[in-house]
Amino acid sequence: MVSSLMRYLPKTGSDICAFTFLLFSIHSIGIFELFIVLPSIYHSQSHATPTGGFSLYYFHVFMGFYIYFNVMLNLYLIITTNTSIKGRMLPSIIRPGWRFCAVCESNSPPRSFHCFTCKTCILKRDHHCTFTGNCIGLYNHRYYVSLVFYMCLACAYSCVLNFDFVYHLFGTVSVKSILTIMFPMISWIFYSGDSMTNVQVFMTSLCLVGFFLTGGLFVYHIVNSINGQIVHERTYNIKTYNLGWKENLALLLGKRWRIAWLCSLIKSPVPSDGLQYITREQYESLKTM
Repeated sequence: MVSSLMRYLPKTGSDICAFTFLLFSIHSIGIFELFIVLPSIYHSQSHATPTGGFSLYYFHVFMGFYIYFNVMLNLYLIITTNTSIKGRMLPSIIRPGWRFCAVCESNSPPRSFHCFTCKTCILKRDHHCTFTGNCIGLYNHRYYVSLVFYMCLACAYSCVLNFDFVYHLFGTVSVKSILTIMFPMISWIFYSGDSMTNVQVFMTSLCLVGFFLTGGLFVYHIVNSINGQIVHERTYNIKTYNLGWKENLALLLGKRWRIAWLCSLIKSPVPSDGLQYITREQYESLKTM
């Protein structure tokens, strides 16, 4: 089990550094929110009412573990899901839309491209994700978008909790407090706070930066998916496989795309074998028949 998992983990130095930073950010933010922020906001269980702070505290704890579970599950599924051409029966004759990969020494299906980091052709290759150390393709694209979504949700949730926390930390919301959060490195030079305050400011800033980064990534990739495009097709404005937003989302999240985003444990098979795709012209002709 361990050896089979190791072959999917990052191999290059940049991938290992990015993957390590991702794991550090996920767990440090989770620990910070659970053991520092929430106890600071709901510091007294005895003063909480059945419908007040005590119940809200456990609601936040539940939401935190739900988001954390989805983040780690999607990260695991991205790493362990095989979305390459390895183990597939490929034709020896090049079909229309196919290409020959000289590196793999085999024919490559439409929308598939070779990744020199993963050292194989990837089905419906979107991009190589440095933070997971793996390519994002047909069968793990759903998990990647879900990972970015839940990381964005985690950062947004943390920012909301941190607003109250920072208010109590500085005593007020002022220009100084905002600049301290936005530029923690500067605050460490000019702000004479203790080490614990510096850690709190850094973690709050990490949540804020993470929200903007993951939010931008999620918007970019969900727009691509709604338009039926991978990164290569968006770059060159290729709209050959745009079947409408519902069909496009089904290719991303699977046949049960309406609920598949709630949890990646929900079975939602992708309506494609990765070897052929319905083009826009073919789809329009089928609709008119």
